[in-house]
Amino acid sequence: MARIIFTARYVKNISKGQMKNYVKYIATRPNAERYSQPISDEVSRLQREWIAKELKKSPKLKEECAAKYQAYEENPSCQTAEDLIHKIAEVQMYHGNDMKNYVGYLAKRPRAEFTEQGHALWNDGDEKIDLRKVQKEAAEYQGRIWNFVVSLKREDAQRLGYDNAKVWRNLVTQKSLVMAKEMRIKPENLVWYGAFHNEGHHPHIHIMCYSKDPKEGYLTKKGIENLRSAFAHEIFHDEFYYLYEQKDEMRKWIREECKNLLERSLSLEHKENPYAQALLFTLAKNLQTAKHKKVYVRLAKENKLLVDEIVSEISKDEKIDSLYQSWLDLKDEVISFYDGKGYARHSFSEEPEFRNIKNLVLKTALEISNMQMENQHQKQNQIQNEIIRNHLIRLLKEVSNIVVEDYEKQDAVIQTVDRKLRQKIQEKKEAHGMKMG
Repeated sequence: MARIIFTARYVKNISKGQMKNYVKYIATRPNAERYSQPISDEVSRLQREWIAKELKKSPKLKEECAAKYQAYEENPSCQTAEDLIHKIAEVQMYHGNDMKNYVGYLAKRPRAEFTEQGHALWNDGDEKIDLRKVQKEAAEYQGRIWNFVVSLKREDAQRLGYDNAKVWRNLVTQKSLVMAKEMRIKPENLVWYGAFHNEGHHPHIHIMCYSKDPKEGYLTKKGIENLRSAFAHEIFHDEFYYLYEQKDEMRKWIREECKNLLERSLSLEHKENPYAQALLFTLAKNLQTAKHKKVYVRLAKENKLLVDEIVSEISKDEKIDSLYQSWLDLKDEVISFYDGKGYARHSFSEEPEFRNIKNLVLKTALEISNMQMENQHQKQNQIQNEIIRNHLIRLLKEVSNIVVEDYEKQDAVIQTVDRKLRQKIQEKKEAHGMKMG
């Protein structure tokens, strides 16, 4: 069960009489007193019969009064029965749009903590609150009037000091700007009144609020979630701080482990996850021709699927999986403060808080892609140099052949000239010898 219950309802366009009763129901519930244990702890016959009759008439009440009904079912007692009866009456009055009774309930119901003004209403001002004036203003209002209920377990309320109106008043005053923001009301137009009801198992407050401008005031489902979270984080501040500190530390460890694993994948020597490594190299190759490749959200569908598959494979690492499960447990603990259903778990690759891991994968793939392109460039240079070298050798051979051929031709000419010259010299010598003789 959630540690804090936050509900939000609104009413609009109801009769003046009903609205006055609503204000009175909030402010003047009879027999106001601080919480005390009832004399008898057993459920009375009348209590059992009344609860059974009302639940039979309206089965939806089990859901609308879930916290009180669950407490009554798990631990039937005079106190849990009384709590459930008051809750059923409150819900029925709301559905009946009996606003006059409801405001009276908030102000003077049993265990409402009264102020010196004789009712339980308070706001952020120091002026005396005139209950009839509040009833009249609410009755004549033409816009939406919202009612928030913030409820705690008795043990948490006592341990954290939320068992008196003063602390609750300070909290609501502190959160009034958040309320105005989420309700889309200008802060200067926000009107609110609170009342603390010191119930047995679930002490709680009612907050009635609306805008001075009837055209203002709209609360979405997300806005209700934000308000629930805002109140929970303030009330359980210290516990949230500790949990978030642990959760953030766990997230850093997970990111660091993913980064280390990806860095090891850059080396072909490491074969921790050959499939993930193969996917990484395929992605790297695809990125060489990709138009958008630096941010996951802009990737082509094919490459997004590759990134998702790589992250999914990474999550199978024993250490990463162990850290992620611990992180999910912490997340569950955080959510459990204000949502009894717990955290809707996702696979590691689909977890919104770890989207940055996808960009980490992309960064690693880009590094591999750049290395591949550099290797290709070097290889192309080597091939080109080899071609040039071969052409140069061929050219040198051809030039050498030409030189040799030319030399041989020149040598043949020289030899021919020399032969003729020697012949002429011989002839001259012979002619000279004849004369000498």
